[in-house]
Order: sequence, then C-alpha cells, then structure tokens
Amino acid sequence: MRVVQAKTAEDWADAERLIRAYLAGLPFEVDFQDVDSEMADLSAMYGLPNGALLLVRGEDDVAVGVVGVRRFAEGDAELKRMYLVPEARGSGLGRALAEVAVAAARSLGYRRLLLDTVASLAAAIAIYEGLGFLEIEAYRHNPFEDARYFALDLQPG
Repeated sequence: MRVVQAKTAEDWADAERLIRAYLAGLPFEVDFQDVDSEMADLSAMYGLPNGALLLVRGEDDVAVGVVGVRRFAEGDAELKRMYLVPEARGSGLGRALAEVAVAAARSLGYRRLLLDTVASLAAAIAIYEGLGFLEIEAYRHNPFEDARYFALDLQPG
C-alpha cells in the first residue's frame, strides 16, 4: 500500500469514484455542503497550492482510500472525505491516511486542521482523537444534532 497525491487524470477519476462511494455509504445526505460544486472540479477544490487530495493505492495500483485537505480560511485547512473501501478497513490504513493528511496540511503552511463529523462515525473519531484533534465549537454549518467539530494545532511546540 502506498499513498499518493492526486495529480493525473486517473488519480482525479479514482478520487471521484471513492468520494462518491463515501457519500453513498453515509447514513444521511450532505446536500447542505454543495457537493455538486465540489465534485464538478475536485482539482480546484483540493489541488495545489491550497490543498491536497491523497489516495491510498493497494494491490495492482487500485485506489482503495481517499482523503482531502483544502483551504478553509486564512491559516486553517479542513480535512474532508476520508474514506476507505470496506475491504481496507481495520488494517490501520485509516490512521495512516489521516497522518498523511495532517502532514500535507502542515507542509502547505496551515496553522490548524479542522474537521466536522457526526457521532455515529466512531471509528473515524477515534482516529482523530488519537492524532491529537480536540473537540471545538462549531466552525461551520452542519444541521445534524450529533455533529461534532475538531481541530488540530499544526504549529510545533
């Protein structure tokens, strides 16, 4: 398994396929996030110089995971769309993918990495907390009652 940053047309197509699988697998709709605009041009949303879309490639170079880092506000990035195909879960790849996303946000010069999720995604929350993310007040609109918001300080010391 290896993690690569999306650069080629194939990478972006694989990322779109995985993000669509992620969205289809959620037990709720995220239409409040303007997903159509996001999906229309992933490279604008997650490309350099303000973001990174990272893919986990497994056997035969097949993409089995994705995570995005994008600019949210001055100094703040947002972690979005972290997903692994069901067959790749439980192997430690989720944590590895999140670690690479944190490193990408840090290398892009962001001071904080933000994310929002829901309480039912307990495995993801455990990964975030294990990496040092702390729960914060809402920084964006999320209509779900069980929405949770996290931030990680990317500055050393």
